[in-house]
Amino acid sequence: MRPFHLTCTLTLTFALAASMAGADFEHPGGEVGVLLGGIQENVLGESPVIGGGRVSVHIFRLIDAEAEVSRYPLGGATSLFPATQGLFGVRAGRRFGGLGIYAKLRPGFMRFDPNLYVPNLGTRPALDAGGIIEFYSRRHLAARIDFGDTVVWYGSDIVIPPISGIGGNVIARTRHQFQWGLGISVWF
Repeated sequence: MRPFHLTCTLTLTFALAASMAGADFEHPGGEVGVLLGGIQENVLGESPVIGGGRVSVHIFRLIDAEAEVSRYPLGGATSLFPATQGLFGVRAGRRFGGLGIYAKLRPGFMRFDPNLYVPNLGTRPALDAGGIIEFYSRRHLAARIDFGDTVVWYGSDIVIPPISGIGGNVIARTRHQFQWGLGISVWF
């Protein structure tokens, strides 16, 4: 099963389970947190570790606005295609006691640093769609698990050289990439 189809299936399953669960509990007004995760860049042949931060603000019943900025590689790690990712969108779902189940849809961008292999990769549009499971504590801390399909529109103007994990010169076009994350946040 392709990552996008798997992500959609899991998200719909969690959303259905959440809608059938019991009473409505108080929803956090907002969250501020950090994340550590990874992305499977199949067109570039890398799986770098991502780190960043996010802010979520409750705006309507069942809907939160969310912004996330991430960077890879982290620390002293190396990547042939280092980048910054910005995602700005919504998450929809509910909190049931100490458990929150959400679906997410966040458009944004991938800003690639100049590099030896594709110096003009630049900024490319992206869309992150997937699911979120959060575990809330009474001490206003939350742990979060994200999973999704990050679609990047590389375009037909970029040729990925043989250095990548997919072989010879390849026109990147649009690529689906599995992305996951683990995070902690403070909710209020």
